Amino acid sequence: MNIGCVIMASGLGKRFGGNKLLCDFHGEPMIQRILDATGAVPFAGRVVVTRYPEVAQICQLQRISCVLHDLPLRSDTVRLGVERLSADCPELDGILFAAADQPRLKAERIAALCGAFRENPITICRLSFQGTPGSPVLFPRHCFDELLHLPEGKGGSAIINAHPELVRLIEVSDPRELMDADTPQALEQLL
Repeated sequence: MNIGCVIMASGLGKRFGGNKLLCDFHGEPMIQRILDATGAVPFAGRVVVTRYPEVAQICQLQRISCVLHDLPLRSDTVRLGVERLSADCPELDGILFAAADQPRLKAERIAALCGAFRENPITICRLSFQGTPGSPVLFPRHCFDELLHLPEGKGGSAIINAHPELVRLIEVSDPRELMDADTPQALEQLL
C-alpha cells in the first residue's frame, strides 16, 4: 500500500512571534524532529510545504522534496502538498498530514497510524490521546479531491467534520507527542 506524507510547515507563527521551526530543540532546529520521524517510516513520497526559505534550504540539503510558496491560507498548503505528492506518486492510497511543530512525535506512532490505515484503507485515521483527536491525520484516496478543493482557509478538519463516520482514532500513551509548540511557553514545556 502506497502512503505519502505532507509535512505542513507554513504556519505564520503569530502566537510564537516568528518562525518557530528554526528554534533550537535539543541542539537542532525543531523542523528536524518531524523530518527525522517521518524519514524513519517507508513513505512512497514525502513533501514539505513551507513559506520559509530557511526550511526549504534544510530540505534541499537533505534531498527532501519541498514546495516553497507565499500563499496565505491553510487550504493552499494542503492543496500544494496533495498536488506535489499526486504528481510524484500517482498511485497513492493515502496521504498523511503531519504538523512540523510537534517535536515529540515519534516515528513509531506515525508507523502505527499507517498500520491502522492499512487495515481499513477507506478510513480517516488520526492520532488521539484519551479520545481527544490530534495530528497527524491520514486521509484515504477517496478524499483527495476534497483535499484539493477545501473551503478557503480551511484544513482537513472540514473533511473530518463532513465524514465523522470515517474517522478512526489511534491512541498514544504520551500526550506530549500530540502537543504543538505554538508559543514560546509551549516550546519550553516540550523541551
